[in-house]
Amino acid sequence: MKKFVVIHNKNSRGRKFSKKEIEELFEKNDLVSDVYQTEKPSEVEEIIKKYLEQSVIYCAVGGDGTLSNLIDIIFKFNVPNPEIACLPSGSGSDFMRTFAFPQNVNEGVKRLKNNDGYMIDVGFIESKNKSRYFINVLNYGFLADTVQISEKLPRIFKRFRYPVSFWLKLFPAKSNNFKIVNDSYEFDNIAFNISICNGQYFGGGWNISPKSSLQDGLFNTQIFKVTKLKAMKLFFLAKKGLHLTDPDVLLKKMNRVSLLSENPIEVDGDFFDYGPAEIFIKKQAILLKI
Repeated sequence: MKKFVVIHNKNSRGRKFSKKEIEELFEKNDLVSDVYQTEKPSEVEEIIKKYLEQSVIYCAVGGDGTLSNLIDIIFKFNVPNPEIACLPSGSGSDFMRTFAFPQNVNEGVKRLKNNDGYMIDVGFIESKNKSRYFINVLNYGFLADTVQISEKLPRIFKRFRYPVSFWLKLFPAKSNNFKIVNDSYEFDNIAFNISICNGQYFGGGWNISPKSSLQDGLFNTQIFKVTKLKAMKLFFLAKKGLHLTDPDVLLKKMNRVSLLSENPIEVDGDFFDYGPAEIFIKKQAILLKI
């Protein structure tokens, strides 16, 4: 099996590991690895540069943000035939739930020994100010606002930062006008939130998109065309993926979409920017080891 280049986010809000602990985990399972601990994206960029001429498997140890940042950098450096893995240890770690992958790092390393792989889609978003690749879920509207607030909360909240920010933002929140278009569909109306989903889970286990496939080259775009009171009910149903039967949740499959209104956007659990923005998907663009 190829060497694993392991990138552990020391700022992840989940369990903490020493470099030695991670090295011993891989060694114990007869997996060759180079382990790095990082605190900012520029450090990850320098690591990727070192291996551009080698065929390796990049492994993120952290949450969804750690994995998403790694994938963004891999694509911006045009790594050929990229292969990735993820050992979930962050505050959310939602993306790997789609594969029923162990949320325990020790068990996750054991799974990597199987050398199973799965070609998955990757999203890309570009606003006036920035661009990035993403892998899981993008929210446009209320849920992006909650992420923006969560990033300002003290680290003491750790795994509770999403529910705390949700309730802090909910009371003053209101529905807004949204306009999104693609080649065959246009929505220009009042809504509370729009979720553009590649994966199934976000927000610490919410099954926001139970019908998502990571191999079909399409986003599941869900438009919550509701008031705040109705949204509260639907968000609770979304914990278990039961919200899609409601006629006020519009589900559209798209391979690209333009976000034309100036509402907030979050990507893979991190605040991104405000619209307008363009989004498209790259079908089966990366090999995920599971």
